[in-house]
Amino acid sequence: MKLTEFISNVFINNDKAFISITGGGGKTTLMEKLAFHLSSNGKSVLMTTTTKVASPYLHDYGASRIFADESILAYIPSLGDAIFYAEHHPMDMKKWIAPREEVLEILSSRYDIVISEADGSRGLPLKIHTSRDPVIHPSTTHLIAVMGMWGIGEKACSSVFGSDEDVIVDRSYIQHYIDMPEGLLKGSIEEHTAIIFNGAENSSCDEISMLNELSYPAGVIALAASEKNNRIISVIA
Repeated sequence: MKLTEFISNVFINNDKAFISITGGGGKTTLMEKLAFHLSSNGKSVLMTTTTKVASPYLHDYGASRIFADESILAYIPSLGDAIFYAEHHPMDMKKWIAPREEVLEILSSRYDIVISEADGSRGLPLKIHTSRDPVIHPSTTHLIAVMGMWGIGEKACSSVFGSDEDVIVDRSYIQHYIDMPEGLLKGSIEEHTAIIFNGAENSSCDEISMLNELSYPAGVIALAASEKNNRIISVIA
């Protein structure tokens, strides 16, 4: 099964959903591919952020329409729509920022699926959170935490946003990263959380086996996958 089919059919079970994507190493790609899959199957989909994302004039989100202000409230979505909505950053033309929480709450009732990029990692594959992030919208029904597998074997200080540790990202580090309160699963929702270990198409069998040896909280789905190829490499948990 393709990754987007699994998320749609198994994880959200084709229900109405507000999906927040956190972590590092593939959040934007996942949002785009999932929005394309869901809209292609007749869902109305809204792509947005609760933090900040690249401007849609610099990055192609595959949206059928782009909104940069609250004029979106006058738009009635149709089945198959893939809409992008965020607002201009007042000081950085390359970034767009989160709409008001109240506006997203209204929109979440109008769209079949809302997908929000709820975290930032400056392109690094792993992210240690602070008290300020991730920014999980109250309407969130499902959370997907992403980790880039190319961080395995690298030093934490160069592959983990928020860390200056001179240690290797290995089995024990990843287990700690899963378990720690400010780690991969911060903001998780009981029975509605998935982990995607992205970039698994370039990973060794030993690395995939290592993921299978880790402990995961009950009810959490874990997949080793290739977002680029929209393919599940292994169902971990």
